Amino acid sequence: MKPRSFSAFEKDEDGMVNINSKQHWDALVATGNPIVADFWAPCRVSNLVLHQTFVRMNTGDEGVEPIKAALNVTVLPSFRFFNGGEEVGAPVTGYKKDQLEDQVTKLAL
Repeated sequence: MKPRSFSAFEKDEDGMVNINSKQHWDALVATGNPIVADFWAPCRVSNLVLHQTFVRMNTGDEGVEPIKAALNVTVLPSFRFFNGGEEVGAPVTGYKKDQLEDQVTKLAL
């Protein structure tokens, strides 16, 4: 079966199709194209942010490699924390919710 186009579905700035209804989901599935469904909820950690900037770096981007090397990032995902231009706190590798919340909370104080 020839895949149908996803062009009828609006994508966000990350190239993701956001689904918010069963009707939209059914229409997407009906295209016959391969789909990866990412179910998520707003991050409680982000709600703690007052004066922090969250940055995402795609390690597949060539320009990120020097940053990754300088910070000795060898495990993904890896979260690092900075304040006053210096790295503070312990890095968090993997999705360790409690450790991540703890470090973000410390930055917010």
